[in-house]
Amino acid sequence: MKQHITPYKKFILESRFYQSELNSAFWSDLKFDEEIREKLLTIARDFYSDLDITIPIIDVQLTGSLANYNWTKYSDLDVHVIMDLSKINQDVELVKKALDGIRVSWNQRHPVIIRKHEVELYAQDVNQLHLASGLYSLLRNEWIRLPKYNPPTIDEKDVSRKTDAYRHEIEELQSRIKKATPAEAEKLLAYTSALKKKISRARDEQLAHVGGEFSVENLVFKEMRNNGLYGKLIQLKSDAYSKIYSE
Repeated sequence: MKQHITPYKKFILESRFYQSELNSAFWSDLKFDEEIREKLLTIARDFYSDLDITIPIIDVQLTGSLANYNWTKYSDLDVHVIMDLSKINQDVELVKKALDGIRVSWNQRHPVIIRKHEVELYAQDVNQLHLASGLYSLLRNEWIRLPKYNPPTIDEKDVSRKTDAYRHEIEELQSRIKKATPAEAEKLLAYTSALKKKISRARDEQLAHVGGEFSVENLVFKEMRNNGLYGKLIQLKSDAYSKIYSE
């Protein structure tokens, strides 16, 4: 094995990418905490009510790393409200975009932290492909897809190298945007937007086709989200936009 491939046991000890058990704040013997389940269902129903739609809820599901062994202290409780969005309009992509805008605003206006983990609500179409290896129905109180304990071998050096490269690029953008004229800021906004799309697209492609949740690009994205780099990139888009139009 190449030296730069880190054995998975090291990561278990570091609690960085993979854990030896599900998060005990929510799980005991693969059963989800009943008090928290009821609380999440109440939040999901409030979220659904504010969407102001009449189609029924099919399921409310917990997914993401807190339904798996790859949780960290930064993990969110990802709660998905499952509906048949085609009953609103046959153009499901259009409906998803509209609901996603409401979702982002709703989550910003309703910050909830349960046992040190943020709650994030999503509206999901029943026909949307879900790639997560751990999926739990909060509504039915049962596993849909039970995660398997299968510690991966992770190329830590490649994750760190790619994260550092993005860090330098973002710091350079930050410096240039501060000094930019409106014309320069317009070009920097386009570049910043393209960089954000590149990171997201690479993550999505590897999640779907190469390595899944432990692909390098997905781990890079998580590192950037956890250390604030991805948030800084989003902020840089706002900073560049302000530079273009402010006087």
